[in-house]
Amino acid sequence: MLTALAVLALILGVARLVMFIALHVVPSEYNIVNHAVSDYAVGPTRKLGTAMTWTSAVFWAVLAGAVIVSPSMTEKSVAIWLLVLTVLFVALPFLPTDIEGQPATLIGRLHLVAAVAWFAISYSCMGNFVRMLQPVAPQGLVSFLVGTRWVTMVSLIALVAALVITPARKYAFGISERIFLLAVNAFYLGVSLGLALI
Repeated sequence: MLTALAVLALILGVARLVMFIALHVVPSEYNIVNHAVSDYAVGPTRKLGTAMTWTSAVFWAVLAGAVIVSPSMTEKSVAIWLLVLTVLFVALPFLPTDIEGQPATLIGRLHLVAAVAWFAISYSCMGNFVRMLQPVAPQGLVSFLVGTRWVTMVSLIALVAALVITPARKYAFGISERIFLLAVNAFYLGVSLGLALI
């Protein structure tokens, strides 16, 4: 059961990575420097963005299941947080971000709250996974997880700084957010692989 769930999570993680890349390749008025990834969910790429988001929701749910059934995953509270991520990703397509230059809306503010929550949860669970996988997973994979966790932390600090320092927002937020998202994706792909191997 563990292996099947971990392999399914790995497949879903790769699928969402492919869709993430596709969002930036298909024609749209957005670019990686000036626009948040959330913007892609309200324009011509909305359907692809929604598919990626709901694929991510299934990914988090399957990964939670793998944590629950794995005897090596001793910190079972992580599964609860992964299920919270599942709920957030199911809800996100119904909470589109506000379009830049338009008045702020309640839905847009709720989107921001959900985005902050998922960024925080996905990062905060990383340390738990490194601790649990370190004794049982290949050391090369553990080193990869440690490295991607550092990249995630640095990019998260950079994107928060870009939000706070208004002049930097236009030039730094989009890039730092994408580095963060790619690092998170890579980390949890590594977790899925680790669970499949133990």
